[in-house]
Amino acid sequence: MAIDFGWDGWIEIGSSAKKTSEVPQITEWTLEMSADALEKTNFGSTYDREYTPGMRGWTGSLSGHSEDADNVQDYMQHNWTSTHGPYPTTGVHAVFVSGYAAATTKRCGFKGNCILTGLTRGAAPDGLQTFAANIQGTGRLTTYAT
Repeated sequence: MAIDFGWDGWIEIGSSAKKTSEVPQITEWTLEMSADALEKTNFGSTYDREYTPGMRGWTGSLSGHSEDADNVQDYMQHNWTSTHGPYPTTGVHAVFVSGYAAATTKRCGFKGNCILTGLTRGAAPDGLQTFAANIQGTGRLTTYAT
């Protein structure tokens, strides 16, 4: 069994599925997939609660070093600083690449449409400037392979 190393992964962000670019200087990303469990316990149930599957969804986050000359970080920042609205953070597409398929050179991971829900910039006098973003998936998350 092959182990996926952290350095094999990256994230791409763009305005559409065909226009994504790798976000440079990223040091960490997460992708969380979840589903609701709807309680269906009733008076005829025994002493145990009963559940049925509900809606599913996904969220993601990324963080790393800020880079002034990066078009992708600028694209994400532009969602807040542009005069377009009222919802300038929609229409974002994300690709989470978790590595390479075993014994091939094909990239694999997950992709989907999302809304950019948070952007954080930070700096410390003794370190590098940082960049972080949160995204909320909208619609189905699909597998990705090239």
